[in-house]
Amino acid sequence: MSVVHVEVTGELDLATAPALLERVRTGLAGGPEAIVLDLAGVTFCDSSGINALMDAHTLAGGRGTTLRVVNAQRITLRALEITGVLPLLTGA
Repeated sequence: MSVVHVEVTGELDLATAPALLERVRTGLAGGPEAIVLDLAGVTFCDSSGINALMDAHTLAGGRGTTLRVVNAQRITLRALEITGVLPLLTGA
C-alpha cells in the first residue's frame, strides 16, 4: 500500500491552511492509496484549519485516496470533536 505521510506543525489557521492543501495536492500527484496527516506538532487549529482538513479529505476522496488524521493533540482533538468531524478524519 502506498502511503504519503505529511507532518503538520505549528498553527493551522487562515495563514497556513493554503500550504496544507498544497502539500496534500502534491502528495496526491503520486496516486497514493492513503495520505496520513500527522498533527502531533500542531499547537493551534481554528475554523480555517478545520476547513482545510475537510477540504483535504474531499480532495483525497475525489481521487480515491483515503485521508486520515493521526496524533492530534488535545487542543486540536477537542476542536475536531466539537465540530463533529473527528470520526470522518480519524476513521474512529
